[in-house]
Amino acid sequence: MTAAEPARATDPAVAAAPTAGRVVTCYSLFDAFMTRCGFTDLTDGMYEGDPDRPYEAAQARQAEALLDRAGVTRGSRLLDIGCGYGRVLRAARDRGAKGWGVTVSPEQVRRNAAAGLNVRLENYKHLGPEWDGQFDAVIANGSLEHFAQPEDAAAGRDDAIYRHLFSTVHRLLDPETAGARFVTTAIHFRRRPDPADLLRPPGAFRRDSEEFHFARVLSQGFGGWYPVRGQLERCAEGYFRLVDEEDGTEDYRLTSEACLAASRRRIHSARGVPIWLRAVPLMLRRPVQAARLYRCVFGSESWNWQFRGAPAPTVLLRQTWERVG
Repeated sequence: MTAAEPARATDPAVAAAPTAGRVVTCYSLFDAFMTRCGFTDLTDGMYEGDPDRPYEAAQARQAEALLDRAGVTRGSRLLDIGCGYGRVLRAARDRGAKGWGVTVSPEQVRRNAAAGLNVRLENYKHLGPEWDGQFDAVIANGSLEHFAQPEDAAAGRDDAIYRHLFSTVHRLLDPETAGARFVTTAIHFRRRPDPADLLRPPGAFRRDSEEFHFARVLSQGFGGWYPVRGQLERCAEGYFRLVDEEDGTEDYRLTSEACLAASRRRIHSARGVPIWLRAVPLMLRRPVQAARLYRCVFGSESWNWQFRGAPAPTVLLRQTWERVG
């Protein structure tokens, strides 16, 4: 297959798919709690073998490494898909690059605007032809996990969604930019579960089972689905070639454990009372997902469970893709 063949990558149903409501709600709830606990970046930091490296330093190192891998220098035009609170965009600005971000979180858009960053409330799937060829590099740092949902995987749509992602980024990159790159960080299943299981209530499974934890994380809490190793390479064929891959699973474990320990101390103490009070209106609007997300993070610790063990149930891959065609 060549990049000129649209195939299923331009499937109108994939391109028009709305953002899953639980993804937007997840980040609204995280904005209400995690930012007030001191965490404005929820992706893997880079510890580089030093587990004592502070969270902020690990996050800053990761942003710089992603920009290096994307080839971002002064004057580069960067798009950050799922830009969060703009850490990568700020690092790019410090390099003299021109950065744009898209996110599905209204709260993140407001915070980025206050920081002077160019961020739009937009699902990458809906970017029109006016965006074509406008960038020298694209980064998706921890956002790819939300692009497909268990329902999509159960219906056999996950390949088409990832294919559409690579097709979209391919057209967004300027064909005149030599070696234009797309850098991703994404959690992968080590062993692909049956997506139909994840659509069942977690209580249908043993509390220590993979099905229980994945249902809590992906169907009920954060909203998303993970690829398996090799799936993205297959879906990128004709659009990108994989030029570098790094396993960052231990880094994500360290980041997640730091977030869990510090946020638990904060919100479960007297200092957490103002946080809870400010979050009450949102929790009243979204009581079911608020309860599910709390149980996922602080009850069963299902989010952190993904990165624990030897081997862990998931693997975090930092991948660098070079545009072809």
